[in-house]
Amino acid sequence: MNDIQYVYDEGGNKVSVIIPLDLWERTLQVTPPKIRSCKVKEYYGIYRDVIKDPDTVARELRDEWNRT
Repeated sequence: MNDIQYVYDEGGNKVSVIIPLDLWERTLQVTPPKIRSCKVKEYYGIYRDVIKDPDTVARELRDEWNRT
């Protein structure tokens, strides 16, 4: 049914693929998922009670990347 064929170079590495036309056309018909917009108001202040000192937390996270 799915007679997929691979094309190899002189070194034995896969370089191309040959697929049946019906499989290719079905692949092209797939619709991308719809992306809904993010509602910022739903998440605004979500960590307000958890993180008491956000400046200190941000500084500590930045310090994780300093390797000196």
